[in-house]
Amino acid sequence: MRRALTLPLAFLLLAGCTSQGPAPKPSPVAATTKPSPTPAPPALTLDEAARAADVFLGADDVIRSMGDGRMALDRARDGQDPLVLAEYRSSENRPIRYSWGPRRLIVPRLQKGVTPWFAAVAERRHGKVKQTAIMTFMKEGEFWQRGLATLLNSGAVLPQIAEDAEGYAVSLDARDQSIAISPNLLGPLHATVAEEGPDGFTSDLIEEGPLTKGFFDDIAAQKKIYKTEGYEYISIFAAAASYPVQAVRTADGGGLLFYTLTRTSQWIPALPNAVGGHLPIPADARWDLTTTEILKDRRIQETQQFLALVPPRTSTAKAEIIAYDGRITQASATE
Repeated sequence: MRRALTLPLAFLLLAGCTSQGPAPKPSPVAATTKPSPTPAPPALTLDEAARAADVFLGADDVIRSMGDGRMALDRARDGQDPLVLAEYRSSENRPIRYSWGPRRLIVPRLQKGVTPWFAAVAERRHGKVKQTAIMTFMKEGEFWQRGLATLLNSGAVLPQIAEDAEGYAVSLDARDQSIAISPNLLGPLHATVAEEGPDGFTSDLIEEGPLTKGFFDDIAAQKKIYKTEGYEYISIFAAAASYPVQAVRTADGGGLLFYTLTRTSQWIPALPNAVGGHLPIPADARWDLTTTEILKDRRIQETQQFLALVPPRTSTAKAEIIAYDGRITQASATE
């Protein structure tokens, strides 16, 4: 009985399909209106970055007031590690204390599993001296550490940063090629310009200024001075390859880059009678030298931290170094 009912029903359905044409296809609009996936939460939120900056800078003043160099080093990393050591040792653990103005944060949207980092811009005050400081922070484990701290050049202006709808900065990979100079190449190019000056093959890529041609002119002047005194003067810049290069996109499609260089200067006797007695030891290098005897030669290393603007790849503009800070972080001498 069930079979008899089933067959007529099948013929009716088949007839209906034949007389009315093929079944309508789903609307292409309906097929594409799937709900948008919810973006994954960032590895670091804007609020977390704000709290981290406040806590770090507040504690920094306390540590400076106590002269606790060991604790200061625990909170430093990368280029800040030798810089903080030099700052505390050269001041006999009495470093300058600073007060800080309101913070502007640059927080890239990073996925889980990536080491969180962010940048903070704030007015740094010491007495009547006011400077704009730019710092980067990274978190390893439970603690935030400062890896870079530099000072905005007089007259320089920080660019507008490209941000997503939630206010997170757009980060750039170290090998990003959408800007005129990839972040990982800027340090070596800057070092080359500092050594070779306007005649160097990279001089057309970076704007002339005190942190490019100014370094070159300083080297040339010292070479001339010390040659007459029987010394060969050598000064070499190098990208600090073991420290990270961090970058975010600017609103015009370019990049804002944070990086570190080292500068190693050496005075070598070129004549038999060049015993070095007339070579003064720089005041900010004496903390790392144990001898006060007549020297034959000396070697000094500086750690320098920079901020640069790099234009988009389609632009004909040059990269510009807009911030710098550094000091002597190592010195040695031969009796």
